[in-house]
Amino acid sequence: MQDKIQVLMDLLEVNKAQATDIVGRYLKEAKDIHSFLDYYFETLEKEKIVGTTYEKLRLVCKKAEIEFKKRFEDKESFLYWLKSKYKNCPFFRLFEDDFIYSYYCYDAEGNAYKKSAKSINMLVCINSFGELTYEDGDPLKNNEFKHDLIDFIFKNQNRIGVGICANSSYKFIPRYKPLSHEDNYNNFKKKEKKAFEENRKKFEEKTKVNMTYKDVS
Repeated sequence: MQDKIQVLMDLLEVNKAQATDIVGRYLKEAKDIHSFLDYYFETLEKEKIVGTTYEKLRLVCKKAEIEFKKRFEDKESFLYWLKSKYKNCPFFRLFEDDFIYSYYCYDAEGNAYKKSAKSINMLVCINSFGELTYEDGDPLKNNEFKHDLIDFIFKNQNRIGVGICANSSYKFIPRYKPLSHEDNYNNFKKKEKKAFEENRKKFEEKTKVNMTYKDVS
């Protein structure tokens, strides 16, 4: 612990009381103080954090605590981390068979009954307000699907950021292989060609009928 305090004092020029406070609160279990300092400087550059060295150290340590520990322990810290890290971008690829959720419906007589449904193939995003959205930007309704989705992502954080394609809503993964844009376009061309051929045949048949009528006349 004393070695860590001395490193902070020497490299960051904080006083002993400040270094002791930082190490005691956040860095007691840190195995490599120099790796933390790399993270510290990278975070300062990326986040544009301002303030005294002590204030910046505390802010970076709190971020590190959430990113490397607390987000795996409680959902509130997880959501805070998620919204600050992935705002305005996609972050999670969901598949149809990932989970099954239940919700209530009502029959014609107003009686409630429970139904089950599978999760859907979708790219989960976060907008500028920190809301979970579909890829087209529509926010998820605050219902059973959204609650179970958050729970599923929380338990499968290793999949965050995996299978995300920035320029396309499609991602080729062994478990799920949707059509690519090229495949969709080729299918569109086939349909257009089929329609064209059908119209051409109708036109030719109509022309033959007209020619036959002229010959008879």
